[in-house]
Amino acid sequence: MTTRNDLYRLVEQLRPETLDDAAAALRQYVPPTDVAEPPYPRSVGILTEAPADLSLRVDDYLAEGFGR
Repeated sequence: MTTRNDLYRLVEQLRPETLDDAAAALRQYVPPTDVAEPPYPRSVGILTEAPADLSLRVDDYLAEGFGR
């Protein structure tokens, strides 16, 4: 089984003029990095203006009519 260290050793031995070809060969095994994240639900961030203690005092805030 090939380890990352084996690959690192091979890369260290590459001639400079072959680096582009070697990188292209390895890129096919790496997932693309420009994949956009799936959109968040609209509810994410809805409570950005909420009090810092909301999770501790949720019952109190609901009783007072929080969000109305």
